[in-house]
Parts: sequence; C-alpha cells; structure tokens
Amino acid sequence: MKKRILSMMLALCMLITLVPMIAAASSFPDMPDDYSTAALEAAVENGLLTGSDGKILPNDNLTRAQMAAIVVRAFGASNEASLASFSDVSGDEWYASYLAKAVHMKVLQGDGTRLMPNDSITRQQAFTILARALKLEDGTLADLSAFSDASSVASWAVGPTAAMVKAGFIHGAGGKLNPTANILRKDFAVMMHNIFKTYITQPGTVSALAEGCVLINVPGVTLKDVTVKGDLVIGDGVGSGDVILDNVTVTGRMVVRGGGVNSIIIRGGSSVGTVIVSKV
Repeated sequence: MKKRILSMMLALCMLITLVPMIAAASSFPDMPDDYSTAALEAAVENGLLTGSDGKILPNDNLTRAQMAAIVVRAFGASNEASLASFSDVSGDEWYASYLAKAVHMKVLQGDGTRLMPNDSITRQQAFTILARALKLEDGTLADLSAFSDASSVASWAVGPTAAMVKAGFIHGAGGKLNPTANILRKDFAVMMHNIFKTYITQPGTVSALAEGCVLINVPGVTLKDVTVKGDLVIGDGVGSGDVILDNVTVTGRMVVRGGGVNSIIIRGGSSVGTVIVSKV
C-alpha cells in the first residue's frame, strides 16, 4: 500500500513539473493549428518569442525590431554597439537594446543612417540576416534554379538566399521563394526551427541531442558522447567562457561566434570537420 501511495505521489510530482512547460506552449489563444504550430511552440519554449498582450500573433508581419529580438535571444548576445549614427532609434524604445546587440553581431546593418525598426521585414532580408548569423558561404543564382521566381531575388540577396537553400534551411512554397513578400511571424519561427533543433541555454553536461543543428548560447557546457547531426554553433552568449566537446562527432560545421582564447576544448576522440571562427 505504501509503495502504491509513493508511486502515485511521484507520478503527481512529475505531472506538476510538466504543467508549466505545457502551459507555456498552449497559453496563447491565437496559437494556430497548422504547419507552423511545432515551430511556434519551440520558439516559445526556447524563449525566442514572448508574444504581446497575451497573444503570439502568428499571422502578423514580422518587424525588423522583432526579428532582431529573436536572433539576439537565440544566440544569447549581450554586447551592444552604439546606435548614435542611426536617426530612427532614440534608445528609449523596448527594442533599442536588441537592435544595439544585433548591430554588434553584424547581422543588422540598416541603410547607414536608419535601422527602420518598425518596418516589416521581407523574406529575402530575413534570409540574408540569418545567413550572416550562421556565417554561410554565398551561393549563386544557379542554386535557386528550382524556384520559378528566382529572378525576383534582389542581386544583394542572391548569395545568402542561395546559401540558405543549399543548407536546407529554406524550402519555399509551391515552387516559389516569394523573396519580396513580408515574412509572417510564424514563418520566421518555422525558418528558425528548420535550422536549430536544440538550444542549450543552461550550463552543464549534455549527453542527448535531437537530430539537427545545435546552438549553445551559455558558457560552461560540455557535450559528451553525442553526435551533432548538423551544424554546431557556439553562440555569442558563451562570451569568454568554455565549451567542451568530449567524444563528440559534428557532421556539419562548427561555427564559433563566442568563447575565449583556447576555451573551445575538443578531446576524447572527438571528430569535427570544418571550423569557422567568427567571434565579433
């Protein structure tokens, strides 16, 4: 009898523990039930999207400020650039700090004098910003031949858009990329979900990973006895801290955006192919 009561108490504790995670994913009354649901839930659970006035607003156009906030949160960036040269940011706005961090990351550039934070962002602009963050090598117009509207991609966006296609991070819809259309909040969440399947946001040892690219955005992480089936990105949030790969295989690239001098430690028979060091 005592064992049965103990088992019931343990089960109840586990259920209570799970409630906040379930609530976080289902607390938005406008959460859609479509192709974007899993991506939006992942974005909420990983802190990329927080919603507004209790809503996730999936079908709203994504603004440049919102995009900056998502990218900064994902990569854990904390260093800020001066925005003094940009006339349309006073520094008092909710997004000012996010913009300063995105500029420091060198993913957001504006037109030299404006960042246009409240403008909707187009799909090809979003492709370009993520390609910069991921340090993807430019592709060519030939890489876009499968899409009937490839000629609509602006010349400045061809390289990064092709890079995102080659990497398998964007797939278009109905044989089109729709590069000049504004991107919806839910579609940007889908793009992020196409790229990253695991966000490591707490220090400690990780010995199990979902299949896909991995983003580490805090220091003090050890990956042990795992295979990263995709790219491993050491995010800006690692700062000058350490990340240890202990008997780890990375099938894609390792992109090092954060970390101190000699602080990315590879040992124990680890296998890493291409390493791209791009710390700002």
